Amino acid sequence: MDKSYIYQVPIREWIENDWGKGIFVPVYGSKKDDKWDIFFQSYLISANEAEGQLETDSYDIHSSLLPGITVYGAWDSGEAVYHKWNNDSNMEPLVIKRDYNGLANDNIEIVEEFRFLFNLYYNSQSKEYIDLENDISVIKISGDNLVSIHKRYLKSYLAVKNMALIMHIDSRCVDITGENFPTDGIAYRNEDNTIFYTVNTGRCHTGVRQESFSILFGKKVLFGCELKDCNIWPYNKEKHYIDFIIGVDNDGREIHHTCDPSKLSNYFGANPTAPHYLTPVFFDSAVLNKYYSKPEIYKVEDCIIRCGTLWSLYIDNQNTGYVSVYLGDLGRDLPSEQEQYYWRGFNKALDAKLSDTKFRRDFMSLPTDPQSLDFIFKNTYLKINRQFTEKMGWPLFLELDEQDLYNFEGLRIPINNSIVEMDMLVLSLVKVVLDSLNEKEIVAQLTGTYEKLVGSISKLEAWFQEKQLTDYQDHIKFLRNLQELRSSGTGHRKGKGYQKISKVFDVQKENYAETFSNILESTTSFLNYIGAHLEELSK
Repeated sequence: MDKSYIYQVPIREWIENDWGKGIFVPVYGSKKDDKWDIFFQSYLISANEAEGQLETDSYDIHSSLLPGITVYGAWDSGEAVYHKWNNDSNMEPLVIKRDYNGLANDNIEIVEEFRFLFNLYYNSQSKEYIDLENDISVIKISGDNLVSIHKRYLKSYLAVKNMALIMHIDSRCVDITGENFPTDGIAYRNEDNTIFYTVNTGRCHTGVRQESFSILFGKKVLFGCELKDCNIWPYNKEKHYIDFIIGVDNDGREIHHTCDPSKLSNYFGANPTAPHYLTPVFFDSAVLNKYYSKPEIYKVEDCIIRCGTLWSLYIDNQNTGYVSVYLGDLGRDLPSEQEQYYWRGFNKALDAKLSDTKFRRDFMSLPTDPQSLDFIFKNTYLKINRQFTEKMGWPLFLELDEQDLYNFEGLRIPINNSIVEMDMLVLSLVKVVLDSLNEKEIVAQLTGTYEKLVGSISKLEAWFQEKQLTDYQDHIKFLRNLQELRSSGTGHRKGKGYQKISKVFDVQKENYAETFSNILESTTSFLNYIGAHLEELSK
């Protein structure tokens, strides 16, 4: 076997050159494969005491860093002192191994102070702690409980506490080839005394076979960043503002200007030669993909995007193909330079204008309904279902489960003009309208006897017939076509059935935005039909 293996040369090179320098730093747990058996552990200590920890290669925590009482002096007459971490050496844990003595499964916990400082959310499925505000995975816990922490957060934590992290590694390997290596030892300490490790080799007997082995014990100190760079209040970085395209000059060249609100003109006389705060900036509507794709975090509503209660941005999303935002709002409301750069990637110089809805609301202070068909449909759906419930005592459309709510919230005019998006939106619309029809209550209204009445549409049609409604046939036909579009387009492989129904909806044009707009318009017409016949249905 290669001599470098038994002397753990790859591990030593990694300790000297790479440990603690990647984005994620392993701080606790094991890492095993067919060659190496490595275990990490760590603890915090005052930064000015860190150098003394490298006098030995061993892990110097002789008892668990858990709350406890220390007795100084004789047991019956000494002084009993409670310590938060069961020591008087200013040592603190970062990762805590919880041991329940076989009564329950052991588990790994991250010290509360670290989690609270950065307001981390624990995703139990991925076993990650996440900074939701910045959408960054901060702590990762692998299947074998190897804990790795994002270096920027780790160094910021050390900075505000004025502490250092003592990282310890225990690495072992065995040569099973039977080669005879000498029993000796190696010690290494770097120039600035932040790394110290030893490697000791030996031989052991396994039955009649002798094996060479080596054990590496090592420590490395990780200090915090400069306090001014920790990005924790009051040391947060000053907000930066980037330039956006706001138009073109007489030669057709793009005009750029900062979105910093303090450098824009307004109605109170500030910066009179600068562009106005309310200058519309235009973007490709694909900018909304990011927010539609994460409905658990973002809500795209009528003229506003919300990120929980963290931030919101007023937008004009009433036009097809593009979105606009006021220049000053980009600087005031987007939470970070990173978010500004995201929007900048979709920024365009367009010969466009504000929608009538946005103009009437913002400049005329008039309550105005949306003009985009997706928001018209959503408002109508909620209004008709509310009126129906008040009149009938039961809802026409059952409330969506929390895990299905994205089907309603994500309904929109297609922004990518792709068959994938079209299929997804048709599936969502069917779930919201057809799959949510209150079949049980509809059937309870029927007085006739029906041999075969399958599906919500057939039951709805029978109810309309019994109530002697007129002009409902086109609506029923549309609902059946919509069901067929879902079934042949997303429920099964696309074949002759899909080709036939796609002609009904004029999908052949490959203008999916127009096609789905027409579908939403027809669905809204069906809802309005229900609203117009509530009196007849309630008799």
